[in-house]
Amino acid sequence: MPPRFILLLVLLPTVLAAEVYRSIGPDGRPVFTDRPVPNATKLDLPAATPRTAPNAASSTPVQGDSTGFPGPYTEFEIVTPADNTTIRSAVGELQIGVLLDPPLQDGHHLAVEIDGASASGDLGNRTQFQLTGLTLGSHSVQAQVADDTGAAVAATPVINVHVRPPLPEGAPP
Repeated sequence: MPPRFILLLVLLPTVLAAEVYRSIGPDGRPVFTDRPVPNATKLDLPAATPRTAPNAASSTPVQGDSTGFPGPYTEFEIVTPADNTTIRSAVGELQIGVLLDPPLQDGHHLAVEIDGASASGDLGNRTQFQLTGLTLGSHSVQAQVADDTGAAVAATPVINVHVRPPLPEGAPP
């Protein structure tokens, strides 16, 4: 077990039981601290509820979850492009490569979301495809495996890509 994980397990009960105090600072703004200070009020906060990552046994994925979940697959991730990659394209083309193991199950198909909206087109069971028409700027990309009803049964973590215009010929990269 990694040392960081062991440290987190040791400190977690302390963090979950921490007290929070509110006071007003010299500039008139509220100050929150874990230690009582003069003129501070102890806040009654609800107990923290630990969040568990979705897995194959979970009933439904968390909407808008950017961490992804493999569902019934052992591996599912976008391998190209890498997260925070800058793409130089005059027409907004983006090549996407997905790692999926085992292959798609019967009744499942791949889908891609760009900035939270479904990309059009039928990806079928291909794991390499090209998206076109992306506008200049930054975009979030997530691949999903959906069942016949359109419900997501697996999702990759979200990656960010930055589409920029091509550099002028002869310009340094």
